[in-house]
Amino acid sequence: MQRPKNVIHILSALDGKITGPFMGLAATRTANREYARIRTEYHADAWLYGTVTTKEFTDHRKPILDDQDISSSLEDFIADREAALYYVSIDALGEIGWESGIFQSPGRPDAHIIEVLTEQASPAYRAYLRRHGVSYIFAGEKSLDCKIACEKLYRMFDIQTMLICGGGGINWTFLQQGMVDELSLLLAPAADGDPDSVTVFEQSPFLSKSIPATFKLKDVERLEGDAVRLVYTIVDPKVGAQ
Repeated sequence: MQRPKNVIHILSALDGKITGPFMGLAATRTANREYARIRTEYHADAWLYGTVTTKEFTDHRKPILDDQDISSSLEDFIADREAALYYVSIDALGEIGWESGIFQSPGRPDAHIIEVLTEQASPAYRAYLRRHGVSYIFAGEKSLDCKIACEKLYRMFDIQTMLICGGGGINWTFLQQGMVDELSLLLAPAADGDPDSVTVFEQSPFLSKSIPATFKLKDVERLEGDAVRLVYTIVDPKVGAQ
């Protein structure tokens, strides 16, 4: 199949947490600058995030739907196929509230938004995305099919390299469905300890079961401020648990 090269690029604490109070520490902020630098150096065509992370980026804004507008069909919608950068939002049910088709955040380049939906997303939500100039594709009937998503992102938007940036459920889903080529893991010299904080990999509702994955160390790099970067390839990328 033709698909992007997919790299999980993630920053975590030493105990594997990717969110929590440790993110506010000076040592973590230094590691985060290194994370952003490396992210830019990948020259990726797209950055992909899960629903929970995107809701945080959008301040949990809810979409304002017109329930009378049910005209949109189960066809993919392309608002911009020539953007310099794409923000790929995994949104199986259609829950994210967007104000435009461009994702903007301080310290990040503007990116055209592509929503990855399942057929459970309502016609009213699809019409809402069209009104706001947000592209969307379908990848599965009731649960996310990462293979379909990757094939469409490659074919329809010419995405050659994509960074998968979390959260833990999305990282694990793409890994389990054989759609990850490399793991770029940055470890901040800090720990969180909160048992409720999300980790690098988490079981996902998109999967009925999980199979342990193994990795091969490709590179180790010491970064500014005592952070460390570990780069792994996937030993068996076709784990195939669903």
